[in-house]
Amino acid sequence: MNRIFRVVLLCAVCGLGSSVPTAISYVPEIVSNTVLGRITQTTVALEQPLCVFNSSDTGCVICDVWLLVANASGVERFNSIKNENVDPSTLTFQDAFSGSNGFYLTVKTKRNVYSCPSTVVPGQILTLRVGAEVPCTTPNCNAPLPTGGTFRMKYVLINPDTTNAPNIVAETEFTAEIMLKSATDPNTIVPFSRRTGGMVVITTILSILLFLLLAMFVAMLAMVCCKKSMSSDFPEHLTRFDSLRRYNTHSLQKNPGVVSPKGM
Repeated sequence: MNRIFRVVLLCAVCGLGSSVPTAISYVPEIVSNTVLGRITQTTVALEQPLCVFNSSDTGCVICDVWLLVANASGVERFNSIKNENVDPSTLTFQDAFSGSNGFYLTVKTKRNVYSCPSTVVPGQILTLRVGAEVPCTTPNCNAPLPTGGTFRMKYVLINPDTTNAPNIVAETEFTAEIMLKSATDPNTIVPFSRRTGGMVVITTILSILLFLLLAMFVAMLAMVCCKKSMSSDFPEHLTRFDSLRRYNTHSLQKNPGVVSPKGM
């Protein structure tokens, strides 16, 4: 009897252990700072979990990878029910934050999509943008996140064929809290026409300097024009003596070869 009891107890312990999702030591990461719009008012750009679910302990080929998005209360809520049977169709964005769940499942992806790529392109970043689906038309759509909210995210591997047993096969770790950007209140925006005293002084000085520069340019232009006009009306005097030539008129010179007639 004791041996049978031990076998039953061991089977129970093994069965209990199999119901716990396999923990994967991977934290979903936001893309690098070089990517524009990594965090906006309604979206977050995560790196795709490539090679994360290749472990032999998570060898469920037909399993789907889901993205889980949760607020502070949703993290506790998911941890309390993850060993139960989870139906993704009931954990939608529409009911996530209005009820007691505080989390939802979205971006259903086949497990082989996130397998290790055969070739790696240097510098290439494959992203998964959370909150990018507009309009939201399906129950588990990737709808825009509430502006200014704080969320944590993780990936879970769910077996779609398991209905009577816990169907979460594996899970990654949660991200740290991600705070979305908030829109600026229009009432707090200072109109452009309202200027401080310093701005007025700087604007005045720049205006005066611009006026002086323009006046100097006009004066210089006038001097150049006047100089050209005077040089064309009054040609310059000759100042070089060697440029003058001496001319002798023949009628005024005495010709020694001419003889005066007699009687003259």
